[in-house]
Amino acid sequence: MKRILLPIALAAFMTACTAPSLRNGDLLFQANEGDFTDAIEAVTDGVFSHVGIIERKNGKVFVLEASSKEGVVRTPLRQFLDEAAHTSEGKPIVEACRLRGWTPEQLDDAVRKAASFLGKRYDFAFSPGTERLYCSELVYESFRLPDGSPAFTARPMSFRDSSGNIAPFWMDYYEKMGTDIPEGLPGTNPNDMYRDPVLYPVPLKF
Repeated sequence: MKRILLPIALAAFMTACTAPSLRNGDLLFQANEGDFTDAIEAVTDGVFSHVGIIERKNGKVFVLEASSKEGVVRTPLRQFLDEAAHTSEGKPIVEACRLRGWTPEQLDDAVRKAASFLGKRYDFAFSPGTERLYCSELVYESFRLPDGSPAFTARPMSFRDSSGNIAPFWMDYYEKMGTDIPEGLPGTNPNDMYRDPVLYPVPLKF
């Protein structure tokens, strides 16, 4: 991914300035660098390739995330910011959002649900189900309404690039896995989730 300066709405921030403004259950959308993350961004129309959930625990701030390196883990906020792509000024490219209309109690329940998935392996196939989870799938499964329905909308997945063809990266990726590309199956990704109207951006103070 190219290192770019984003508009003010996509504020890059540092831990000491932002931790007080982040609440339990807020979402952090992260831009990254590398072939895998570039391939995600190329077929999902946006700058974000990862998302995690804020957990405030014992006076500390963590991010619950499904990491391709470790599976579902609890990561210190400082580490999460350090692992993001950075602007040319050296600031992490991360945006915070909050669920619209959710009470603190509902958000606490969602965080507990997310924590119940700790130790699950990463879902490299991006397939439905909770035996393995990818980053936005962890969010999707954790935030559910009282009737059990998901707060976020799953949409048909696409692995096609701007030309309308399956991107070569994903053709090679799934061929090596020995499985079909889940083109058109319902799923989520950080960029669609970031644009979901259930979320609104969180003002971050410096």
